[in-house]
Amino acid sequence: MKTHRYTVLLERENGGYRAHCPALPRCRSYGNTKKEAIQNIKISISYRLETLIAKGKPIPRDSDQALRSDSRT
Repeated sequence: MKTHRYTVLLERENGGYRAHCPALPRCRSYGNTKKEAIQNIKISISYRLETLIAKGKPIPRDSDQALRSDSRT
């Protein structure tokens, strides 16, 4: 099995943490702690990649483009 690496962004939200992966649209998760949010987003990323593979769609590469566009504001 191939290993993929993705940038994950964490944000505080409602007393917990929201995690999302900019390279994988609609791939997000939540947790009461940073550790829990990171564990949950890893599972979410895994399911998202499995779905893309099952549908024969390409696997997106991680990109710093989202971070670059945010830093230009």
